[in-house]
Amino acid sequence: MITQADRAAERRRVKLEEIQRQVKEGSLTIRKMTPDERRRYPAMPVKARRR
Repeated sequence: MITQADRAAERRRVKLEEIQRQVKEGSLTIRKMTPDERRRYPAMPVKARRR
């Protein structure tokens, strides 16, 4: 039986493969944030995992 976590991991893997394919063919570019963007959109704090 496949768990919800397994299905989520598979969906994530497929999405990452699609992003890699788009970057490779040139239809998607990934760039660094500018200092102005860093100020406007600071890093979000990491949420603690529940046990």
